[in-house]
Amino acid sequence: MNIKTLEIADKKLSVTAEFKPVMHLSGKTIFRYEVLAKIYNASDRWLSVEQSFDILERETIKAISDFLFETVCELLKMKEGITVSFKLPARLMNDMAYLASLYQQCGHHHVSPQRIEIEIGEWLTDMPQRPRQAFLQQARTYGFMLSLDDFGARDEAADSLRLFRFDTIKLARTLVYGIAASPAKLSTLHNLIDKVIPAGTHVICEGVERSSELALLSRYSHIGIEGYIFSPPLTFSQLRLLEDF
Repeated sequence: MNIKTLEIADKKLSVTAEFKPVMHLSGKTIFRYEVLAKIYNASDRWLSVEQSFDILERETIKAISDFLFETVCELLKMKEGITVSFKLPARLMNDMAYLASLYQQCGHHHVSPQRIEIEIGEWLTDMPQRPRQAFLQQARTYGFMLSLDDFGARDEAADSLRLFRFDTIKLARTLVYGIAASPAKLSTLHNLIDKVIPAGTHVICEGVERSSELALLSRYSHIGIEGYIFSPPLTFSQLRLLEDF
């Protein structure tokens, strides 16, 4: 898969795509991949996405996002039966024109938007309700699935989960980390899964790293797991080997 090279203020950044497997807890089977940007500077020093996006201009963030989305479309063309989660950067949220461009990319590549899940994050609590609702409704009209990332890391209202009808809720790693040593944290996690998250919504626990945590989650055979306990993010070559295409 290609590496994208960007020049910003005479500095070069190289961006490549990696793919994080999402596993069903029952059967330990992969049912989705999350595409991630891996960003390096001219010295081949790896930069975290959060660190990079804090300093990059909007147009550069858009270029990285475009590269990742095109990578997703190319992957979906090569392999049937795969769905991919694509995180929309906060600076591009509520940009109807950009959302339309993603839908047009699907048409250009002859890829169904139903195979792509758009993830949103902190933007949910940072904007008035009506623009958020309009943006998410338009994404649904195009056929994209919708995911809320990092739920529980901020003060999201449970009512917003029912209002925006996400297909998937991803529980923040801070909710999962340490549940084996903290009955209070475990109780909070159980309450979210059993009572707060609307019925029929897919649930994914992020950052599961320990077998003790995995054992406590085993009562939920329907949920998904992201974490190094199963697999680190995969390069495109590794993904091709795993999926045999």
